[in-house]
Amino acid sequence: MTQLFYYLILLSAVMCVPVALAVFWRNRYQSAGVLLCAAMMGLMGWLIGFAQYYRPWPDAAAMHWAMWTLSASIMLHSLWFHTACALSGVQERYRLWIAIGYAMGLGLVFPLWGGSMLVGLTHAPFMDHYVRYSRLWYPILGAHLLFWQAFGVLVMTLEARRAIGYRRTQLIYYIVAWFVVFITTHSIILPLEYGVNIAPFGFFLLPVNLVLLAYVMGAARLADHNVVLARVLLYGLTLVLVAGVSLFFVWSITYVAPHFMTPQQAMLTVVLMAFMGIVLSLVLPQWLPRAEQAMHDRLLERRADYLEKLTGMSRELSLIPTVEQVLDIVARNVKTHMQLSRVLFLVENPLSGSFQMESASGLTETEPTEGFSLGDQSHVIRYIRQKKDTLVRDELRQLVGNEMLQELTAELTRLGTAVCLPMILDGKLMGVMCLGEKLSKEMFYASDLQLLAHLADEVALAIKYRHIEEQAIHHNKLIMLGTLAAGIAHEVRNPLSSIRTFAQLLPTKINDPDFTNEFSKIVVQDVDRITRVIQSMLSFARPGTVNIGNYSASELIDEALILTQSRLRSKKIQVAKLSPDPLTLCVDKQQILQVLLNIINNAVDALPDGGEIRITTGTHQTEGQSELPNQRFGVIEIADSGPGIPAAVRGRLFDPFFTTKHDGTGLGLSISQKIVRDHNGYINVSSVEGLGAAFQVHLPLD
Repeated sequence: MTQLFYYLILLSAVMCVPVALAVFWRNRYQSAGVLLCAAMMGLMGWLIGFAQYYRPWPDAAAMHWAMWTLSASIMLHSLWFHTACALSGVQERYRLWIAIGYAMGLGLVFPLWGGSMLVGLTHAPFMDHYVRYSRLWYPILGAHLLFWQAFGVLVMTLEARRAIGYRRTQLIYYIVAWFVVFITTHSIILPLEYGVNIAPFGFFLLPVNLVLLAYVMGAARLADHNVVLARVLLYGLTLVLVAGVSLFFVWSITYVAPHFMTPQQAMLTVVLMAFMGIVLSLVLPQWLPRAEQAMHDRLLERRADYLEKLTGMSRELSLIPTVEQVLDIVARNVKTHMQLSRVLFLVENPLSGSFQMESASGLTETEPTEGFSLGDQSHVIRYIRQKKDTLVRDELRQLVGNEMLQELTAELTRLGTAVCLPMILDGKLMGVMCLGEKLSKEMFYASDLQLLAHLADEVALAIKYRHIEEQAIHHNKLIMLGTLAAGIAHEVRNPLSSIRTFAQLLPTKINDPDFTNEFSKIVVQDVDRITRVIQSMLSFARPGTVNIGNYSASELIDEALILTQSRLRSKKIQVAKLSPDPLTLCVDKQQILQVLLNIINNAVDALPDGGEIRITTGTHQTEGQSELPNQRFGVIEIADSGPGIPAAVRGRLFDPFFTTKHDGTGLGLSISQKIVRDHNGYINVSSVEGLGAAFQVHLPLD
């Protein structure tokens, strides 16, 4: 059994070397990294010495190893306190205590090597041998070992309560790591002098603890300490449980049948069971995800809530109509759900190249909004463009030199932000999402940054599509403006030409009564035509003002037919009305009458003498349509038995100034469509050449 513990402790000693090297390399510019590296090497030396208690040595050699081991332990505790102060960033404040710690350590090492502290060797149940201490010196030694450990943990705890973000999480990890070392070593060693013998099962956890230290000092982005501790606890308990059961099994067999297993067989059995424990500790959580999920739900209930809400919000960005609303909603939701001090969106100005604040949540009334901007060559923008990754202020100390660190920190402090997420699309930086500190003083964990980076990409994509939509609308407006200008020019040019001709002839024929009479009639007609074009243009371009009232669809149709009665009679056109159920519409009466008149007049123009018009009323329910979901409409359909509308013409019916009539302006259907849209309705057209055409006017009922 002692051989198992011997090799287990040596394994921990060997693991100290890569941990120390990793810590030093990642933190070689910081005193905390150098000190923690030295502490790891000191721990390695102590573990090598402590392992010798599990090997048979002559008394003189055993005492020599014990003195080296105890010397390493004494100075290691002074170094531990110094490291704890450096990790907490308070070396200057506690420099006197640090000096006292080293002085006390040296003060204990001298009597140790002078022969007054150790008085001999003794046997321990789980070791080959152990040492006996002087009753005078042991309480002093125990106080030294416990005091500097407790003092260091107290310093880290106080700083962790004041710290925020990455530093706070890092200190929590250190405190947990210390606790693992304490239960691994001191809970076994200190009671030995008082006859309390505890098997060193804690050394099964020490390698896990060393890996945890390397992770904390080497990782720029830390996972939530609750997640890591939940997993370490689950893995560690699984390992200790399996190893403990195996040891109890071997001890039981040895106790019942001392000669049933040789020491080598017992050793092999324990090693195999320990290996199985390691495998199970890694595999079991994968087989039992509910156990791990239950721990996470209990420890991470609040974080799981806001992660779920932000994930859901990122899927709904496509439904938000404008860029301003996208930025405002995201800023407000991220600040609220993650409990941040502020959220800023800096978007690139295409003219100046600078990144200006377009939306913010959490700014105070006294803060000038014009100060929240970054130039194209600012250090933050250059850093983000170069790295194309999230900028986290807590990570900078490990990633950049002191000069760059100061410049980046100054800009981040001016903005009041701790994290800057790039909004990159097609390889181009189009904006920056800036986040303040968490109000809870927690750090931004790796899972937080991953979700926020995804959200920033979604915002960039939403902004791009909103800009495309705005450009398309602007382009359509320009096309419409060109069409209107061409139409006006066409409609006005002919009357003006005739007026100009008569004006040129007027001086020579002013005394000709026939010319004067003809001139007067034509000029009045042409002026009236120009007036109609202008009035139609005003009706088309004027913002819709709708005077709503409740009117019977049947009465509106009757009134429209009365106004067109003379034209219907002149062409002997038959009109059939089908109104199966009374239909009441909430509309502007005069505007809907204009729509009905326009469509009926078009039907009259298209029909030959003796044609037929059918006017039908009813209702229609839209279901599953994205633009008009679950909406009830009242429908007035005006159908004729004319030649129909050619397919080439059908797509341009509602274009301004498009007409197939010799004397038409081409604005009737355009104005009708605008009126119906102002009522939140729409017009459908169906036609088969040779069989007539039908216009369905849909007006909302609810």
